Amino acid sequence: MSCRMVLGKKYRDEEFDERGFKSVVREGIQLASAPNLGDYIPFIAPLDLQGSKTHEVCKTRLDNLFEKIIEEHLQPNDGERTKDFVDVMVGFMAVRRI
Repeated sequence: MSCRMVLGKKYRDEEFDERGFKSVVREGIQLASAPNLGDYIPFIAPLDLQGSKTHEVCKTRLDNLFEKIIEEHLQPNDGERTKDFVDVMVGFMAVRRI
């Protein structure tokens, strides 16, 4: 339901990549919600005990997902699609560039 309200359509797993839409979003939520020890104990932050490599891979996957969604919303709308949150945010970007 949230996906339809924000993104304008329901994404199926096979539409994104081999990992699937749900698994990429689930991985991003898990990494974002996990506490980072470096935030609480600043002097151990450079040691990277939790492995930022995993974060970088997930960030790349989420970035690809968001790029695909934005590209779909930049395509001309033939009236079939209703305006959603992404359309509003893209509209803000267009106004800001002027």
